[in-house]
Amino acid sequence: MNKEESEKKIEDLVLLGYPGISGSRFLWEKGNALPFSARYQKEERQRIEDLPRLFWKEKTLSFSAENIYLFTDKERNGEAIPLYEKDIRAKENAGEIKRGKIEDLFPGFAKEFSVAEVLPLGKGGILAGLGEIGGGGLSFSYSKISFLQSTIELCEHFQLSPYTLHSKGAFLLRLERGEDFAGLAREKGIEASCIGRFHEEKKRIRKDEYGESYLYKQERDSLEEIFTKEETGILT
Repeated sequence: MNKEESEKKIEDLVLLGYPGISGSRFLWEKGNALPFSARYQKEERQRIEDLPRLFWKEKTLSFSAENIYLFTDKERNGEAIPLYEKDIRAKENAGEIKRGKIEDLFPGFAKEFSVAEVLPLGKGGILAGLGEIGGGGLSFSYSKISFLQSTIELCEHFQLSPYTLHSKGAFLLRLERGEDFAGLAREKGIEASCIGRFHEEKKRIRKDEYGESYLYKQERDSLEEIFTKEETGILT
């Protein structure tokens, strides 16, 4: 490897948030005769509503977050709760943590991680995003994409693909040191994973334990298989 090659930046692909959340919410609201207990449906619908809500601010190149758990003690007041924190419900009931808002979730991260692009997901889910994001060729892994378990169960019931399920509220990021950023996001209480890497070849390829396949252009959303565009239009 020559000096020019060694100094060439390596861009990673990070998924921030859970894909399929907006589609899952729609299925919980519109689905009839679901094969789940009333208690389970209530719990899973509440789980979705309890998730942090992320907002990308293009002008300031920053993320803000609402409905995010924060510490209330004097030393860490306003500091976000990491994903691995235990007994969240009990601590919330005891007043040790609260839900709140952070205007700048990752201060200075755009420069620190050389962020080249932030792509909000939506119609067509994460597969549409993988086809839309810039950066040339890339390799990614299905096994590194995290869904809520209830999203998988809903898709199995309706025989839909979670990978093309409407994903408003989740984001794909093209940046350097993707694993480090994903770790930082989890420290802030946001689900994140480095799911791939960009390369010089133009092809976009899935490589994981399930095999290899080329990414095809995705224009249709899973919800459109069972609902009309008029019905799903509220998600855009």
